[in-house]
Amino acid sequence: MNMSHEYVAERNTSSPTFFGPDLPLLGAQGRYMTLRSVGITAMVGLSLLASHGGFTEVRAQNMSATPTASFAQPRIYGGSPATGNPGVAALAINSGSAWTGRCSAVVWKPRILLTAAHCVTSPGGTTSVPGLAVFPPGATAIQYSNTGPQGVSSVQVTQVLKPSTYINASTRVEPNDFAILVLDSDIGTGYFNRLATSAEMSRWAQDLYPGTIMGYGLTAPEQFSTIPMQAQVPIDTYEPRSSLGPVFSVGQSASVGVCSGDSGGPTFATNTSGERVLLGVNSGSAGGCVAGFTGAYLMVGFTAIDYLDLVNQALTAAGYPTIPSAPTVTGATAVNNSVVVSWQPPQVSPTTVTSFEVVRDDGSVGCTTTQLTCTVANLAPGEYSFTVRALNSQGEGNALPATLSAEVVPPGQMAPPRISGKKIAFRSLTGSTSAVVSEYRVIDARGKRICTLRDFSPTAPRLGCPLPAKSGSYRFRVLAVTEMGKTTPSGLSRKIVIS
Repeated sequence: MNMSHEYVAERNTSSPTFFGPDLPLLGAQGRYMTLRSVGITAMVGLSLLASHGGFTEVRAQNMSATPTASFAQPRIYGGSPATGNPGVAALAINSGSAWTGRCSAVVWKPRILLTAAHCVTSPGGTTSVPGLAVFPPGATAIQYSNTGPQGVSSVQVTQVLKPSTYINASTRVEPNDFAILVLDSDIGTGYFNRLATSAEMSRWAQDLYPGTIMGYGLTAPEQFSTIPMQAQVPIDTYEPRSSLGPVFSVGQSASVGVCSGDSGGPTFATNTSGERVLLGVNSGSAGGCVAGFTGAYLMVGFTAIDYLDLVNQALTAAGYPTIPSAPTVTGATAVNNSVVVSWQPPQVSPTTVTSFEVVRDDGSVGCTTTQLTCTVANLAPGEYSFTVRALNSQGEGNALPATLSAEVVPPGQMAPPRISGKKIAFRSLTGSTSAVVSEYRVIDARGKRICTLRDFSPTAPRLGCPLPAKSGSYRFRVLAVTEMGKTTPSGLSRKIVIS
C-alpha cells in the first residue's frame, strides 16, 4: 500500500506539474515542508491518487478472465492485507462508455460512503461521473474495461454530495476534494465508531500519533491489487483552514504510503479507549510507489468532521441522526482538587444532543452530563485544559481544541501576620490556591487560638481580627482551614506587649 493519487498508467510522464498554494505541512520526521515544492506526475502526487478523471484506470488489454499473477499478488511496502475489513470498499467508475476507473471508499455508515471528490467527478468540471458500482466492503475487486466490475454489491448510489466549490480541474489536489455517497440500502454493519473531532486531530498531529491508511491502490509501480491493503503511519498535520480546505497529512516514506487507487480510502486512528475514529478520506500524495522518487514524501487527505453541513445532509437523507457541532466552552474554574467546566450548547443540531462529555487534554473523559456544566474531580495539583463534545445517539459529535485552562493549587503556608493599630492583619489565600477556605485562625506562639474568622468575603485580599484584651507579651501565627486540609501555621509576627 504504497498509497498515492490514483493515476492512469499511460499518463505517467517525467515532467512534473507543481502544486500551487504554499501550505506548511509537518513531515514524518517532524520537519515542516512547503507543498509548493513537491513535484507531481501523472502517477503520484500531490497529485491525486487517481487520474485526472479521478480514478485509477484498469484496462482490459492483456487481461484474461483470470487476472494475471502481478494483478493477483499484492505487495505493500510496510503494510498488510485488509481483506474482509468492513471499513473500506472499492468503487468501480463508468466514464460513460466503459468501466475504466477504480477508487477506494470509506464505509462510514451502512448507507453512507465517503470518498475523494475527484473519484466521482468527470475531468475538467463539476459533473458527477455517469456510473458507479460498489464492491462489498473488504472484498476482492476485479474489474475490466470491457466486461466491467466483477462481483459488485447490489446497492445503488442514490446521491453524490460534494462541496459546491469543488472542480476537478487538474491532476493536482484541488480544494475540497471530499465527497459523500448515499446508498439505497445497507452495505455492511459498520467499522468506525465515529468521526474524529477537531480537538483529537490537533492533539494527534502534535504527538505524531499512529494512524492507519487503507485502500485498493497499487502496491508498487504497475502492480495492481484486487484486495484492500493497510499500513500504519504517523499523523503529522491537521490544518482546518488551509487554502485547500480542511486537510490532514500523514508521514509516508519509501517503505510505506499511498499509491494510485487509494484515493477516497480511510485514514483512522484507534484512541486510548479502543474506539476506531475516522479522520477522513485520502486524496493525494507525493512519492508513494514511484520508482526513483527523490522528493519529500507526503500524503494529504480531507477531514470529514469539517464538512459538517454536507455530512448532516447525507445523514438526513440516509435516515441517521445528524451530528451536533462543537459546544463553546465558556468557563473552567478550579475548585479544590476539581475543575468546574461550563459551556454553551452547539449551534448545529442541538436537538440531537443526548449528552455531553468533558475531555481532558490527554484525550480521556473527565465527566459526562446532560447539563451545561460538569465537575472533573480528584485531580492532582497542576494545570488542566478541557474540551467539550456534544454526543448524539450514535456517539457522534465534534469538539474544538481547548482554549481555557485552570490550575489545581493546594493551599500553602501563609505569610506571618502583622500588627496594624489594634488589629492582627494578614494576607488571605485569595488568588494563590484553588482550595475553598472555610475559616482562618489566628493563634499565639503557644498555639492558643486568639480568633476565628468564618464570615468573610472569599475575594478579600486582606483580613484581620482584634488584638486580645488580656495584657501580656504576644507573637501571632495564622493558618487556614480549607476543603483540601489545614495549612501549616505561618511564621511568627513581631512581638507586641499589651498592657
